[in-house]
Amino acid sequence: MKRLLAALTIAALGAAAGGWLGWRGAGDLPTDAEARALVAAAVPDESADFVERYDVLFGHQWGPAGTAVVGSEDYRAGYAVVSVNVPADGYDALVARARQGFLDQGWEIEDEDDGLFDAIRDDLTVSAYPANRCGPENTEECGSQVMDRAGALGLQFERTPPWPVLPLTAVGWLLGLMAGRLLAVRAKPQDSALLWAGLALLLPATVVVTIGLLAGPGVPWDPYMYLLFRPFALLGAAFLVAVIALAVMRRPVPATHD
Repeated sequence: MKRLLAALTIAALGAAAGGWLGWRGAGDLPTDAEARALVAAAVPDESADFVERYDVLFGHQWGPAGTAVVGSEDYRAGYAVVSVNVPADGYDALVARARQGFLDQGWEIEDEDDGLFDAIRDDLTVSAYPANRCGPENTEECGSQVMDRAGALGLQFERTPPWPVLPLTAVGWLLGLMAGRLLAVRAKPQDSALLWAGLALLLPATVVVTIGLLAGPGVPWDPYMYLLFRPFALLGAAFLVAVIALAVMRRPVPATHD
């Protein structure tokens, strides 16, 4: 049981590391003007505004230093948002027109259960969502997501996973599987409590990461960043590092001959 759990735990960490490395090759988001032009090509002659952008690949957009470790749920990917105000013929008609417009421009369309859509082309994904109307009277809430009574359609540009993400995630998982089994075999009996503690603390994130890998490359390290998982995952990883360090320190030193 210990070998299996250690293998799956380190495999999940390896997949997360491989996926993170693969994402380093992602391209830039479109500039404000480029994003606005892409929307204008799909939905011409409508009132649209560039709303906001967040250019990092993944990070904590809000909160003070240190939230990346112990706080804040605002860990997220980069994005660029354009908002299109609802015209006279209504919100549903705007959604249908935007969907068709992106399809006509060569984007692949994935329909969502809520009647909205994602448009995918090359290394970009556009996600549509109901938004607040933009105008002089509503500059602060312009383009922010709403649940109902949408005055606008938000169109959020995000990066799609670069092609190296999948193979590097798979390689990381396989290497981690072998390393985890080796760790369980090499760990000394006196380190068992430390090893079990590390595996237990990492277990929630390990389960979510492993299940998520079945759905595709995505962002395999994201579960470690969940607010409820993050401190436990960090502590669990520290315990495993300690087990490895102890195993290395206890290795016999080869005798030297004069």
